[in-house]
Amino acid sequence: MKGSINERIKMIVDQSGKSVRAYAEFAGIAQTTLNDCIKGATEPKFGLIDRVMNAEPNINPDWLLTGKGSIRRQLDPERKDASQMLLNDDQEPYFVNSSGVKYFEMPNGRFRMRVPMVPVKAYAKYVDEYRDAEFVNDLEEVEFIVDKIGLGRYFAFEIKGDSMDDGSKRSLSDKDIVLARELSPDYWRDKLHNEEFPFWIIALDSTIVCKQIVAQNLERCEITCHSLNVSPEYADFTVSLNDVRQLCNIVARQSNQF
Repeated sequence: MKGSINERIKMIVDQSGKSVRAYAEFAGIAQTTLNDCIKGATEPKFGLIDRVMNAEPNINPDWLLTGKGSIRRQLDPERKDASQMLLNDDQEPYFVNSSGVKYFEMPNGRFRMRVPMVPVKAYAKYVDEYRDAEFVNDLEEVEFIVDKIGLGRYFAFEIKGDSMDDGSKRSLSDKDIVLARELSPDYWRDKLHNEEFPFWIIALDSTIVCKQIVAQNLERCEITCHSLNVSPEYADFTVSLNDVRQLCNIVARQSNQF
């Protein structure tokens, strides 16, 4: 299908089975903006396209932007879970940073960022071997659409459980895939910056947790971890940074709740 990008966005909304109002709320788009786009009154801006792609991780970005190819990403038929959102193509990376993160240039000037992904089933092994290059290279990869190239060390993690799900748009639900940037231990003793990205992946001695860091004791090198879910089983708790193996700041997500 060629047509216009407005028509392709309309097709996505129609196939979702949702009303325009419900889809706008689902994707975090203003209803009037989505209405104007579907009616062809305005050409969609990058912000709207980005919201659609974040809400629909299985949509082929090349199809959405150009009309070429199939509407869905091509996934391994033997793997139906969210841990495999890899876009299979033969395009050479535009740039590979020193940590091995690959960037593929898109027609609109943005980039597909391809990173290793840690599924829940690999949590325990990851804690022991995350510094092993061979182990990391063997992990599956997923992609995120980004505005610019980052030089840091990035990973994707599959979220486990509902501790970070309070039903709001900021929730991180079970099986969501998040993009996280590693914070070097050299900076753990400084004040953590939580304003723009408040959620963290915290690798402990025996497991990995996803939490909001709501307090930090610099003298005692402790952080207070908070869950969005108000259930009593998810009460706040304190962790010594001496017991933390890796801290990664969550900077993006792909929802699995559609």
